[in-house]
Amino acid sequence: MNLLEVLILKTDRWLSALLDAIVVGLAGLLLILLNWAVFARFVLNDSVSWGEELPAYLLATLTFVGAAYLTRTNEHLGFDAVLRVMPPAMQRIVTALNLVLMAGFGALLAWYGGLAAASFVGRSLISIDAPMALFRAAMPFGGALITLVCMVRLVGIATGRIDPMDLLPESDA
Repeated sequence: MNLLEVLILKTDRWLSALLDAIVVGLAGLLLILLNWAVFARFVLNDSVSWGEELPAYLLATLTFVGAAYLTRTNEHLGFDAVLRVMPPAMQRIVTALNLVLMAGFGALLAWYGGLAAASFVGRSLISIDAPMALFRAAMPFGGALITLVCMVRLVGIATGRIDPMDLLPESDA
């Protein structure tokens, strides 16, 4: 394997591990917090102050990081029936164009999400003393991850290291 192939494989594995850990961690935290809020309200008869606000921000964070996760696992919304019947050269071109468009979307999400998140610096959540910008940073973080996943794959497609058929959803294979 040459240096580029090793770099692509290592970056892909690193992204996969990072996204797995973040998505599982956020989903687990959301599950625990929501169950505690319900338990506290209905069993202990003592509602928690953060019962709606914190889970809502965690769900929004999970949405943006989850979009990057779905991009990485090839489970995002897509129309692959036409791609499957194209000749291999055309599959490579269409897949490359798709990756460029997705990377552009991720970059715009990162840029404008970063501008939006920066506008919340210095503000805290109402129910707990946590910086609002931390949760608002999920949008640029997710966008940056989408861009990185797409760029790594674009290099793989362009160099012939990745077959376009390998990027189709696993459930359809």
